[in-house]
Order: sequence, then C-alpha cells, then structure tokens
Amino acid sequence: MATLYDVAKLAGVSPKTVSRVLNESHLVAEETRKRVWEAIRKLDYHPNVMASSLKKKRSNNIGFVVPYGSDFVFHDLNMMEQLRGVHDAVTQEGYNLLVSVPLSKKDSHQEALRLLKKRSVDGVILYPSAGIDPIIAEFDAKSLRYVTLGMYSERQETNFVEINVFPGAYLATQFLLAQGHQVIGLITRPKSFFNYPKEDLYVQGYRKALKEAGVEFRPELVREGDFTFEGGYRECLLLKRTHPEMTALICASDPMTYGAIRALESLGLQVGKDVEVVAGDNLPLTQKLFPFLSAIVNPSYEQGFQAAKMLIAIIQDGQDTPGVFLDAGFVVRGYSREE
Repeated sequence: MATLYDVAKLAGVSPKTVSRVLNESHLVAEETRKRVWEAIRKLDYHPNVMASSLKKKRSNNIGFVVPYGSDFVFHDLNMMEQLRGVHDAVTQEGYNLLVSVPLSKKDSHQEALRLLKKRSVDGVILYPSAGIDPIIAEFDAKSLRYVTLGMYSERQETNFVEINVFPGAYLATQFLLAQGHQVIGLITRPKSFFNYPKEDLYVQGYRKALKEAGVEFRPELVREGDFTFEGGYRECLLLKRTHPEMTALICASDPMTYGAIRALESLGLQVGKDVEVVAGDNLPLTQKLFPFLSAIVNPSYEQGFQAAKMLIAIIQDGQDTPGVFLDAGFVVRGYSREE
C-alpha cells in the first residue's frame, strides 16, 4: 500500500508539500500540484482519513437525530425521504452519516447534546420539536453546529430549511373547488408535533382558496392528524360520520392518506367517486399504490439534501447561514370520479 512518502518520492517533492496539496493549501505552485496529483493517481494513494480528521479536530461525521422514538421513525415514509436526501448530500461531500434514533421522544434532545459534546459528530440536523429552545441556546453558547428541518422560532433567521406548505394546500383546495366540491375536509398536521410558531399553513392555504371561491370556512371540517395511518383512518372516519355531505378530503401526509382511504373503504365508499382524496406528500410509494390521486408535492428529499449541504457549509466556514424556504407544489392526476 502506497504511503505519503512514496508519493513525495515519485513527484520529486517533500512529504510536507504532498500534505499541503492534500489540504488544498495555496502555498503550492500549480505545476507542483499537478505533479503530486499525478503521482497520487499512479500509486493509487488514499490518505488516512481518520488521521486527517484528528489533525483538523473534526470527525467527518454528520449527526441526524430523530426526536420521535423508533416506533414512529421507521414507519414514517416522509422522514425516510428526508434522510435519503441528507445521506446523498453528506456522502457527496465525503462525510459520514450517523443516524441516532432514541427509544423515546424524551431522550432525543439529550442525544443531540451527547453527540456534540463528545465530538462524535461535527454537526447535527435537528427537528424543531417542542422544548428545543434551551438546546439551541446551549448550541449557540458553545458554537456547536446545527441545522433545523423547519423553524423552531419566529425569530430564527439562520440555519434552517423550512417547507412552505401554503401554496400546496391553496392549490389543492382550488383544484377541488374547480371540480365542483363545496364541502371539503382537511386532516392537517398536529400543533404539538413540531414547535410551530405561526398558524398552520395548511389551514391558511385552505381558507384562502375557500374565501376566494365564496365558500364558507367551516372549522369543524378541519381535524388534526398525527402523520400516521391510524391517525388518518380515525380522523377521516369521524369527519365522514359527522359530515356525510363531505365529498372531498385533503390529507397533510401520505400515511394519513392511506388511513383515510382505508376508512372510506370501510364505510363502503369509493375513492374518486364518492369522496375525492388529495394525498399530502406525493411520495414514490403513493404514486405506485394510488397513481390516480392528485397530491400536494412535499419536497422532503430536497429539504434533507439542502439541510445537509447547509450544515457542511456552516462547519467548513465557521459561520451561520441564512435559512431557506422550499415551496410545496401540487400535481393533478387522473381520477375516477363520475360526473
């Protein structure tokens, strides 16, 4: 196996020069740099990443801490898309991804602190769950690097990638109104799931479209779900039983969409014919299982990808980065509702 000294000998330079080239130092002439890289290529030399990390006081690891416990995490398809985006960005930049899933939600904040305090990772991607404020304050006080998947405070201006679901909800409601639906249900996200500082943007988009169409907003048609199959099933069943006149339903997540469809089927109703359903994420699995469903397009993969890129930039540059907003979209597909 080739060593740094072998590269130096072949390139006709000192080992220190090879080290400077590997560390992208500006002190090396361009011709010398090319000669060193050619020697590296010929010898198939691979630097000792662990030793380099120790020297730079970095682990080359990025932490992804999920605050909802293992039972929830491995059933949440949207979170898997976010994680896939994080993984792709991290590996592209030569970092490793360390995923931490505490057994219960109450352990998640301490897990994030543990990873950073022990320097197991160079930075952490966090969800802005309730109670996170003191953790963020400690991170800031100790210059520990983080990015949040969403905003934890109205005052937050940096280090987040947030999805603006307003346009998706607005366009979904507009679409259903254009199809002639007047009684539209909404299973939205729970207020307690994240630490949302403002009114639910799903509800805002929904209300705006109704108002523009001259349709009264009925708060009893809006139910909080919990992003699970069971939650979608439960809330859809309640909505249809208490409001049998409901002919359309918007779900804020795909797992809740699956539950809602199952609930409608249990009542002997046909999706598309008796009740039009709009999916909440447009995940690949949903497109395969229910290719006829129109859907809010939740850019979950892109959110994870950009969050990881942002965190790596913060680690490398040593300074905070302005937050980023990604707009949810809407896609119209064929449906089986008979006129």
